[in-house]
Amino acid sequence: MNSEKVIRLAFVGSVGVPNRYGGFEAFLEHCGPEIAKKAAEVVVTCDASVYENEDGDFQGVKRVFIPVRANGGASILHDALAFLKVFSRSSHIFFLGVSGGLWFPIFRLMCDLSGKKIIVNIDGVEWRRSKFGKFKRLILRLLDGMSQIFAHKIIYDNEGLRPYILKPYVSKSSLIAYPGDYVKKISGVQMQKGHALTICRIEPENNLDILIEGALNSRLDLYTVVGNWNHSPYARNLREKYRGQPKIRLLDPIYDAMKLAELRQSCEIYLHGHSVGGTNPSLVEMLFYDCRILCFDVNFNRFTTDNELEYFKNSEDLVNIISMQRGNVSSRDALRKRYSRNEIVRKYLALV
Repeated sequence: MNSEKVIRLAFVGSVGVPNRYGGFEAFLEHCGPEIAKKAAEVVVTCDASVYENEDGDFQGVKRVFIPVRANGGASILHDALAFLKVFSRSSHIFFLGVSGGLWFPIFRLMCDLSGKKIIVNIDGVEWRRSKFGKFKRLILRLLDGMSQIFAHKIIYDNEGLRPYILKPYVSKSSLIAYPGDYVKKISGVQMQKGHALTICRIEPENNLDILIEGALNSRLDLYTVVGNWNHSPYARNLREKYRGQPKIRLLDPIYDAMKLAELRQSCEIYLHGHSVGGTNPSLVEMLFYDCRILCFDVNFNRFTTDNELEYFKNSEDLVNIISMQRGNVSSRDALRKRYSRNEIVRKYLALV
């Protein structure tokens, strides 16, 4: 960061702060206030429908409420309105995700004429997600490409995403992941042998069927899955399928940090089934606990964890790995340093 410039940063594209949705929101909740200490102003645009009757300040971060939903098809319009709301007051505008890519040619021209910068975090190659139909994936791929072409700088969160950056624009890209050192610890909470946990969105690419079948056929006594079970027909059907299983506990989303800490500290094993999406914040957060972590075997997860954890390819693999008796978990100090707030904030500020 150039200390001689007046730095006013805006973050567009998330649901908002505090976190009531996912990874971008967790990043902004925990890094936004730290960035605000080093910039003249930090603005986060928020989905007004999620933050009704709340004031405009969050721990030093200014909140601007957008009257259009931040997710789904409406996100394209949301990002356009959000950009226009923050444009006049910001020197650098960070787009979290590529929904606004449709407007980037215009946004780039506006920024070039006024000496401002657009920086885009391309998220996790959304156009590869199986939950979307072919047409939507085509649109997402177009938005991704336009975002990369017209942004001044690109952020990707996992080395496995680097091949998806268009070759002419690799030189303006930077690898920046998410922090996890903000998770809570509760004294006196003991690990419960035979208990496993997953916290995720209930989507096909997170392989819940593999995780649940593996848990059912393993030595585990209780497997808890926290997620948005009412979000989609897929999620509701999966919940109905396993509702009567005594070893399976399916909980709705939890945003209370202490309740999450209790679940995380008490599990012997954490199961991570994500197969796309780059660096998953839910996995990064678990690196700051001392349970065994078993990950679906894809390059994104191996890059996130430096090949230091345990990996499975199917439910049979999972059953076998769960059955193995392990000693103390090896040190995760190097990984934890990589995913600290200070490190992530430093890298974001280095872009401005």
